[in-house]
Amino acid sequence: MISTLHDTTLPRTVEIGVAHLFEQFARISADDYVALVYTPNSRVYAAHCGVFLTAHEISWISVPMIPLADSELTDRLDQKLPDPANFRGNLIVVTLERDTMSHFEVFTPLFQRYGAARTRILRIISATDSFFKNALTLGPDELESLNATLLAEFSGESNIRVTSAAGTDLQIQLDQEKYDWISNRGKLRPGAFTILPPGEIATYPAQVDGTLVADGAVNCNFITDLDMRLADTPITFELQNSEIKSFHCQNAAMHDLLCGAFEFSHSMHVGELGFGTNRGIPEFIALNSHMNERRPGLHIGFGQHNQPLSVVKYEARIHIDVITDDATVHFADGRSVTLTELVPIAGVPHPRLIRDEDITGDCCSAGCSIVTVGIRS
Repeated sequence: MISTLHDTTLPRTVEIGVAHLFEQFARISADDYVALVYTPNSRVYAAHCGVFLTAHEISWISVPMIPLADSELTDRLDQKLPDPANFRGNLIVVTLERDTMSHFEVFTPLFQRYGAARTRILRIISATDSFFKNALTLGPDELESLNATLLAEFSGESNIRVTSAAGTDLQIQLDQEKYDWISNRGKLRPGAFTILPPGEIATYPAQVDGTLVADGAVNCNFITDLDMRLADTPITFELQNSEIKSFHCQNAAMHDLLCGAFEFSHSMHVGELGFGTNRGIPEFIALNSHMNERRPGLHIGFGQHNQPLSVVKYEARIHIDVITDDATVHFADGRSVTLTELVPIAGVPHPRLIRDEDITGDCCSAGCSIVTVGIRS
């Protein structure tokens, strides 16, 4: 690495976040070559990255891209990428998008071209001031320790209860032999994308019943300009056998958005049970953002699931995460864990998961795909 700037006592600025991105998450060195690939609404953050790289005399290029559909991106990228023999270090690709995560088919071949051990691809969704100021405050080692500690709590459990101060009270059955856990902690892995913002564990629950009061935020896989925060107008869901039986939302615009989304097949079925672990994120933000589900709390994802199709045999175009502001998990032996109070336990190993992180190429139905949600009057 070029330095050791990671210090949680430093002011939270975009510039410090950029330094954390390269030093802690990309683990950059002076011999590396960086490609910054950005959408128009993330151009300013690509510029911040370029300033950092220039200051540290690291070779870099920038390539603009159109989100979701850009038939010429491969050619533009290929024209600028260096020959593997022309630099000694690693190729580090950082993609910066605010609302989407696009073009997996463009970036995946780079692992083969430059070698999996020599290629690091970091994919940023929710590129904003808040992302750089807060989401990268905790490094991947600390996030891995938090996730490992929480995963250890769930080890061997088949029945849990989850409550929250706002009124959530869910009985949840787990089948840990059948359904994988996924752990997002921003860790580099050869041949795989590193997804940012980091900080979550998730699985597919065998069954969920009870009351869910989402008082944190909503995050969905389609583009919307609504304020997604829920503190002033929580949404109450009644769940039975992992299906929404009813829901109540006082925010008319959010109610209409949900009604439109729930018209899609399987969209009212629980496809994900997730727990945010990134305590560096101090508050929910207005944007439709993965940052909101990384913040400590419970999130239930309706619609598309996070398991292989051979295990969970349905596909949905919609994925909607509804998020609580904190939550407490109660276990059968009487112990409990409140997510905002989770303390990483030194020496707890992170398990070797069958599938790691939360995106292998398509996040919960097309990585913020083009889905048109009708508004019900």
